[in-house]
Amino acid sequence: MEKVKTSSRIPEFDVVRVLAMFWVVTYHFGCEYSSPLAGSAAPLLNFFCVTPNFDFGNVAVTLFLVLSGALLYRKYGNGGVSGAKGGLRKFYVSRARTIYPAFWIVNLYVVLSMARHWVSGGTPFFAGNPLKLLLTVTGFDGYVCMFGFENYYFCGEWFIGAIVFLYAMFPLLLWGYRKSATVLLVFLTLGYGLQFFLPSEWISLLSILPCTLMLKFVLGFVLMDSLPKLKKPAVGALSLVVFAILCLVDIPGLLNQDFLGSLAAFLVFFAVMWLGGSATRSAPVQRLVALLAPISYCVFLIQHIAINWLQIIFTKLLARFDISLNGTVCLALLIVTLAITLVAAWCLKFAADKVTPFLPFSILVKKENL
Repeated sequence: MEKVKTSSRIPEFDVVRVLAMFWVVTYHFGCEYSSPLAGSAAPLLNFFCVTPNFDFGNVAVTLFLVLSGALLYRKYGNGGVSGAKGGLRKFYVSRARTIYPAFWIVNLYVVLSMARHWVSGGTPFFAGNPLKLLLTVTGFDGYVCMFGFENYYFCGEWFIGAIVFLYAMFPLLLWGYRKSATVLLVFLTLGYGLQFFLPSEWISLLSILPCTLMLKFVLGFVLMDSLPKLKKPAVGALSLVVFAILCLVDIPGLLNQDFLGSLAAFLVFFAVMWLGGSATRSAPVQRLVALLAPISYCVFLIQHIAINWLQIIFTKLLARFDISLNGTVCLALLIVTLAITLVAAWCLKFAADKVTPFLPFSILVKKENL
């Protein structure tokens, strides 16, 4: 394997972040508005929402998983986690600091909801056993909700639990990759393939099953090792062509459960590695990417909440002014939704950065300094 360079920022990775952030918003917006209420707006919303073979939610999450794996491998791939300064303790503390401050701030809504239920004469534990709050504190509430387990889930989607799981597994996966990348990849690929033989109710969850998550995450290691080769024009151009085909040509079968969406994400990654560097040499694009990339995680946290709440407001306003929800109106609502989501995400990141030095977040800081 090639030595991994860690000395400079990779601007193409920030472009990938911004694309993934955009697609996760357009996908969930389309899910909410592509309904009988939307009527003729549905064809427009399909653009950057769903294709005949995959949805852009899958593409966005896959890109984030791959990026997470690539960046951690870039940092720890040469010496391993244990060999790095601070070892495993500092690694896990640093990962907790990237995930939990913003996540816990948004989940203060759960505490307020508990208080509201209590004041109104009900039980504060409105979603059942208070031990379920442990799932919210650790970020697994959205993930287990996907399997039908009701709890106090409010924000963050299932992605938070998935990334916490992968961060926890990273030292072991890195150890296996350094011992034999081929063996690990064969093992994970075989596990991924066997999942297609699961019962139909599990097939629909294929994209969030642990083996799927680990395979995409570890493929980030591979992409980091192969980065120079991915910047070749032939790779990027071919990736764009195949991506366009996947967007337009229906390929029936089980592969469109997760595989084709994941493939589309990798094709986007390859294309950005080819074109992204040139794009970020433009000063306006560089400033835009530098503005948006740092808030991508916060956008992931709040976008679905923002879309749902704004939809309630938009529906009432449209009804009041007797405006039908056509394609043009939906496009305008998408732009407004995206703008408000970005502002809210920036505010959330600002708040998270400010509160980190104080309790309970300062506990993480003190441990990191040990």
